[in-house]
Amino acid sequence: MIEAVLEKMEIKKQVFQELSGVVPARTVLATNTSALSVSEIAKAAKDPSKVIGFHFFNPAHRMPLVEVVVTPMTSKETIVTSLAFARRLGKTPILVKDTCGFIVNRILLGYINEGGRLLEECGDMAAIDKVMTDFGMPMGPFTLSDEVGLDVGIKVLYTLEESFGARFKPVDSFKRILDAKLLGKKTKKGFYLYHKGKEREVNPAIQPLLGPVRSGSFHAEDYLKRMLYLMINEAARCLEDGVVDDSGAIDVGMIYGTGFPAFRGGLLRYADSVGIGNIVS
Repeated sequence: MIEAVLEKMEIKKQVFQELSGVVPARTVLATNTSALSVSEIAKAAKDPSKVIGFHFFNPAHRMPLVEVVVTPMTSKETIVTSLAFARRLGKTPILVKDTCGFIVNRILLGYINEGGRLLEECGDMAAIDKVMTDFGMPMGPFTLSDEVGLDVGIKVLYTLEESFGARFKPVDSFKRILDAKLLGKKTKKGFYLYHKGKEREVNPAIQPLLGPVRSGSFHAEDYLKRMLYLMINEAARCLEDGVVDDSGAIDVGMIYGTGFPAFRGGLLRYADSVGIGNIVS
C-alpha cells in the first residue's frame, strides 16, 4: 500500500495509524513523502517494521527512479519486498537511509536555490536555464521549479533548512514570487507563462519581484560551476552522512531521478573527470 497524501506529518501519521488497523498483518505500508521523516511516520503504525519510504519522482509515469527509504525499524523482509515490487513496476530503485530530503531532493533543491541566487544577481532566468540545458540537463532550475511547483519546492527547502541549516534557506525572491501565487505550470504562471500546447515565455511579473539586480553581466562558466559544484558538494555530504553506501547510488539517482546527462557518467563521476582538487580549490 502506497500513500501520497499531503506533505503534512500529522496527516501522514493519521493515515498510517488508520491503515495499519485494517490491512492484513503482512502488508507493507509505504509513504511517498519527498522529505518528511519516514521513522516518525512509522511510529504511528501498529507494526513499524512494515513501514518504508517509496519515493517516486515527477512525473511518476515517466521517471524511472524510486528511492526506497529504510528506517532503523524496517525489517529485511519489508526491504526485499519493496525492492522486488519497484522492479516489477519497471522502476530502478536505490536504497537510502531515512534522512531529510533523502538523496535526490537534498541535492536538487540546493541547486534550484542557487539558481535563485544567480537570478537575483543577473535577472536572466532563461539564460541560466540555458546554461544547464547546454550542459545536458533536461531542464534548467526555473523550468524545473515550474514543473514541480514553487510552493512544493519552498516547503521542502524549509524542511531541509530545519535539518541542515542556513545553506537551504529559500532565497528572498522565491518567497515574494510564492506570495504572488506564481506557482508554475499548475497555475499557468510561474517563472514562465504557459500557453496552449508547449508554448511558453518568460513571465515579466518576475523581474519586479527580484529586488535590485546586483550585476548586469552574465558569467555562463562561473554560473555553471556554482550550480554543479554545489550539487557535488551536497552529494559528498550525503556520502559522509551514510545516506547511501557508495557513490554509484548517487549517480544512478541523479541520472534516473533528475535526468542528469548519462553521457557524463553521473554527478560524482563527472566530479572525478573535472578533478576533485579543481573542485575543492
